[in-house]
Amino acid sequence: MITKLQKHLLILVMAFAVFSVNSNAVRLMDVIENATLDGFAFGRFVNVHGRDADGSRWQLRLKPTITTGQIAGFSASAGIFFSKGSTTPDGNNTDGDISGSRGDIVSAFVDRFNIADFYVTYNALDSLNTKTILQGGQKSVVTPFNDTILDRALGIFVQNTDLDFLNISFQWWDTWISDDIFISRANTTPAAAGLGNNVFVLGFNSSKDFTKSTRFSYNFWYALSHRFLDFMIFADVGYSFNIGKHAFNAMVQSTAARIANQPTLFSNSSDFNTLFSSNTYNYAKNRGTYNIRLDYKYNLTNDSESNSPNGYIGASLGLAGSFLNGYGTMFDNTGGLKLGGILWNNFAGTEANGFGLFGSGGFNNSSIFLVYGKAEFNYKKFGVSLDAVFVTTSHFFVLKKGSSGHFANLANLNNVTANLHGSANKFVPVSFLELSPAITYKFTSNISAVLQYGYLMGDLNMGRIRAQVNYVF
Repeated sequence: MITKLQKHLLILVMAFAVFSVNSNAVRLMDVIENATLDGFAFGRFVNVHGRDADGSRWQLRLKPTITTGQIAGFSASAGIFFSKGSTTPDGNNTDGDISGSRGDIVSAFVDRFNIADFYVTYNALDSLNTKTILQGGQKSVVTPFNDTILDRALGIFVQNTDLDFLNISFQWWDTWISDDIFISRANTTPAAAGLGNNVFVLGFNSSKDFTKSTRFSYNFWYALSHRFLDFMIFADVGYSFNIGKHAFNAMVQSTAARIANQPTLFSNSSDFNTLFSSNTYNYAKNRGTYNIRLDYKYNLTNDSESNSPNGYIGASLGLAGSFLNGYGTMFDNTGGLKLGGILWNNFAGTEANGFGLFGSGGFNNSSIFLVYGKAEFNYKKFGVSLDAVFVTTSHFFVLKKGSSGHFANLANLNNVTANLHGSANKFVPVSFLELSPAITYKFTSNISAVLQYGYLMGDLNMGRIRAQVNYVF
């Protein structure tokens, strides 16, 4: 963990780098005393079992970010990322998760311990009287296309929130990498690989105040990537209302993407810049998805009795599917889609199942349909929930035990000649049901724990237990 002295030293270095050109105007104590620390840490244990899965792993992760106090609207941020182990076991065990005596070493492909975020922020509110924030540097990417913790880009990020009904975002990524793309290859070389296809992102969305006053919400995001993506679109619209203790919300979401003609990935890794050079990669050019969801919540106390209800009883119901000739539409396999289930699309280390560009929905003529529901109860510090999902899909990533066992006689639909995801795991057509109960407990405002159990039954037969403790800075 970062000590107070280390925090102050890091802030001083950042402050000097950012503000040295105007050192006479800088009050270093303001920079230090008004600094903030946010982020999270967690520890997980995961075991998968059943006819089609086996393995156990530990994972530890720490991601703190320090931001200096503002000087003339400017501040600087630096974030550390430490990650050890995995929570997607596939035939492996915990024997080596201690990583040797004396201390951990970065010995595995996905292990990391270094600076993850390093960027400067300019807040124009005081100087220009506009709610505009400009950031430059490398940082975690916040869009509905991405994993907002693991995906990173180096570029410029702009956000304006002057209008409640129209928040505007613009991003330019010069070099970037999404976690799902990075780990779609087994042991990408070099381990510091990135993509150089410039990405431009434009987003429009409503604010929380607008939704509170009108009951409507919306998001519309558009992205393109030079020589890779003609477009990527995320859109949703929602309507919510309350009747006494009852809260209702309806949402419709859709995503779409089109791969460029003769796509090329610019990368320092031959694993990526040669990916589309082979005609054996039968990828889907046009891809689309939809998601329709209804949520209901019964608050256990009225707003008049408590600003923060002691608890609630909730239920959700939805369906999602695909159109066009594929459903891999985002950099992340879930992104901003609000789906059901906790196991079906995140048990594989490559995140191959779901809606990622290079996942199961990236194959030509791939399709998916799912119906999901959830019931939950939350009272003060305690919560319990049950997810149920039925999935039928033309392409599904199976772990090694199932690939060499129950599915051994089925043809492997991985027609990328093992360029992606490796040859030991098959893609096969399946239909199955997921049932997943979970228990959560919040010890303090910063510390919580969750215990989940999920099971897939039908064409697949596997279970997963996950125990996790979280700390939020």
